[in-house]
Amino acid sequence: MAATVETVSRVGPCEAKIKLIEISDVRETKRKKIIERAAELLKEWDQSSLDASEIEEQIDTDIKLGEIVTWGPENLPAGPDIDEREDLIIVEGRADVLNLLRIGIKNTVAVQGTSVPKSIIDLTKEKSPVTFFGDGDRGGTLILKELLQVADIGYVARAPEGYEVEELTRKQMIKSLQNKRAVKEGGVEEFVEEIPSEEDEKEDYSEKEKILSRFLKKLKVKNKDLIIDKVRNIGIGQAIALDDDLEQLFEISVGNLYEKLDKYKESSYLIMDGILTSRLLSLLLKLNLKFVACKNREEDLKIPDKITVFYF
Repeated sequence: MAATVETVSRVGPCEAKIKLIEISDVRETKRKKIIERAAELLKEWDQSSLDASEIEEQIDTDIKLGEIVTWGPENLPAGPDIDEREDLIIVEGRADVLNLLRIGIKNTVAVQGTSVPKSIIDLTKEKSPVTFFGDGDRGGTLILKELLQVADIGYVARAPEGYEVEELTRKQMIKSLQNKRAVKEGGVEEFVEEIPSEEDEKEDYSEKEKILSRFLKKLKVKNKDLIIDKVRNIGIGQAIALDDDLEQLFEISVGNLYEKLDKYKESSYLIMDGILTSRLLSLLLKLNLKFVACKNREEDLKIPDKITVFYF
């Protein structure tokens, strides 16, 4: 078009000579004006109250809160599809219903405590399948035991040990529900673990250490306090290995752990201030190690049933 315009030799009654001086992108000019104006507006706007992520989260929460309904004579928090859907998910509280709404699961109802309401007991006889999705703590175990006695529960899903359903991410919730166990197949024993006695509850442990205590109790460890103390006092970046009699074999930096462990095939317990990687896990399985306490694990690392892993 520019080249064509340059061929024009007359404009109206006058002779003319047209030459292109510059080509500019009008869109770029507009973008610059938008950026400059946006910067001015942001300087004038008081952002101290909420940042962008908090605003988004608040909007999402407000929308989902609008979807929560009250159900039954006890006015229990529930998802909007509780009456329409044939299947049902029972959770512990309102915050659990809200978190599941965030990932589009709307056929939920909360028991709101350890005493199961009669309306839910009756509802479980009408719905199928019925899944209990509980917290990975003592409260979740108490509710599950009660439900198994009075209601028709088909499946059980639990949050990871020490976590609550309300604080799980989308990925964690989906994984927990995918790993649900069928009650009729006897697959819920691991979820209905022995509730700690009053004596256990009185021990001077933090919440994480109480979980660790139950792990060690399942493994029938002779002196669980010794391992708890090692976990509590592990040095930064250090690793400790113990044999089956809880005798310490070595203490070394995590960076040198792989080579060191290969020489101590009698290792049964490992405590390390580091990340469990797939390479290290392969060696631990080869050594038939029973238990690992570590800070975290490599993303998407799958832990076989033959080894117990505790994250502190």
